[in-house]
Amino acid sequence: MHRIEQEVRQIFEWLCQTPHPSGAEQALAQQITERLAEIGLHPWKDAYGNVFCDVPASQGREQQPCMALQAHLDMVCAVGSTDYVPERDPIQPIERDGWLCTAGASSLGADCGAGVAAMLWAAQHIEEHPPLRLIFTVEEEIGLKGAQQLNPKGVEGVRYLVNTDGFHWGRIVTGAASGVRERYTRSLVLAKAPELPKGQAYRLTLDGFQGGHSGFDIGRRHENALVLMGELLRELRMESPFALIDFEGGTAFNAIPYQCRAEVLTIAPVREVIELIGARIEERWRVHEPNGRLTIEEIALPDMVWDGDAASGLLTVLGGFADGVYAMHAHIPNAVADSSNLGHVYAADGVIYLDAMIRCMDAQAEQALQTSHRMVAGMCGFTGTITSRYPVWQEQTDSHLCKTAAACYQKITGQEPEIMVQHVGLEPSLLLEKNPDMECICVGMELADCHSPKERWRLDTIAPFLQMLAELMRTI
Repeated sequence: MHRIEQEVRQIFEWLCQTPHPSGAEQALAQQITERLAEIGLHPWKDAYGNVFCDVPASQGREQQPCMALQAHLDMVCAVGSTDYVPERDPIQPIERDGWLCTAGASSLGADCGAGVAAMLWAAQHIEEHPPLRLIFTVEEEIGLKGAQQLNPKGVEGVRYLVNTDGFHWGRIVTGAASGVRERYTRSLVLAKAPELPKGQAYRLTLDGFQGGHSGFDIGRRHENALVLMGELLRELRMESPFALIDFEGGTAFNAIPYQCRAEVLTIAPVREVIELIGARIEERWRVHEPNGRLTIEEIALPDMVWDGDAASGLLTVLGGFADGVYAMHAHIPNAVADSSNLGHVYAADGVIYLDAMIRCMDAQAEQALQTSHRMVAGMCGFTGTITSRYPVWQEQTDSHLCKTAAACYQKITGQEPEIMVQHVGLEPSLLLEKNPDMECICVGMELADCHSPKERWRLDTIAPFLQMLAELMRTI
C-alpha cells in the first residue's frame, strides 16, 4: 500500500467515527478545527458553520495568488439496515477488491469525505505551495446551503479554487448544472378500514435496485423504485379494488430511489394477481436492474386506511410526474443536460410529501420541468414549494487553472484528462457569485454508487490524486 494511500485512509476512518449527516455536521467541524489547531494552524468558522483555515505559503511564494481547496463536510446517509441510525452510528468502512466500502448498513460518505481527508493530508504534507486556504462547507447535500450562506470573506483574495468533490479520477470539471429542490404536499386523511369478510392485507416491497446519485447516475437507466411501485399499484387497481394503508420510498431529493414499500387492503386474496403484474413489470426492469425484486407479504388487517382521494392522488401523480432524463447536451456526447428525479415520498403527521430535484444546463428546460410538475401535482391535490435553488456554473474550460491542472495530470499519469461540464450541483456555482474573479475546477478520486449503501472509493486513486494536487500547487 502506498504511504499516501495509507495516511489518507487513516484520516478518512477517523472522520467516519463522527456521524455527519446534512444539518448535523458541527461535531465533525469542531473536531476538524481542533485537529488543524494541533498542527499550529488557526482555523475559524463563519456564522453558518463553514470552516476555513489558511496555510502559510512556502518560502518565497508569499506574494503569489491564493489557492483554495474546498470540500463539504456533510453526507447523504443512505440506510441499508434497520439497525443503522445515521445521527448516532459511526460508519464502518471495509476494504473489498481494492475499494473502500461498507458492508451495506449505510453509505460510505466518501462523497465528500474523501475530499476532506485529502485536504487534511495536504495541509500537513504538501511542502511547496502558494498561500493556501482550506474551505470546509456544510449542508451541501441539501441544496449547497453552506456555500450559499458562506461569508464572502471566506473566498476573498482567492484566485484559484479547487473543489475536491469529483467522483471520477482523470476528469476535470469546469462547469455544472443548476439545481432546484421541490417539495409537494397534500393533506392525508385516514378513514376506518372497511369490514371485508374475505379481505386481505399485503405489504409490497420493491428493493435491490441500484439507486445512486440523481446527477451522476440519472442517465444510466437506474430504475426509480417509486415510479415502479406506482405503476404496479395502478395496474392492481384495474384488476381489484384496494385501500392504501401506507406508502414510503426513496431517501432524499438527490438520490435515485432504490427501494419502496406499499401496504394495501384488498377485498379478497389477490397474491397471484400481484405476482403476474410484478412479473410483467420485471421483464422491463431486468434489462438494467437484474437485482431488483418484488416481495409480497401478508400482514394483519388494519384499523385505518388512507382516504380514497389521497390514495388516488398519489397514484396519479406517480404516473404523471416527469422523472429521468429530459434532454441531452447538444455538443457533449452522452452527457445529460436536463433531468428530474422523484427522490422521496412519505407520509408524516397527516401530510403526504413528495421530494424531487431538477437539474438543468438550460433555463428554459428548468422552467418547463417546474411547470409540468406543478400542473400534474396540482391536478392531484398537491401544492409545491421550492426549498432551495442554485445557479449554473458557467463553463471555464479555457482558464489558466484548468490548463495547468490538465498538464499536471498528464505529467503524473502520462494520459490526457477528460475535461467537461457535469450534471451535478457543485459549490463553485455559488462561490463564484461571492468572488467572480476566481478560476475554479472540480477534481476527485474514483467513487462509485454514491448516495447508496453500495457507495465505494477506489483506493489506488488516492496517491496519484494527491500527487497531482501537489504538482498543481508547485507549478500554478
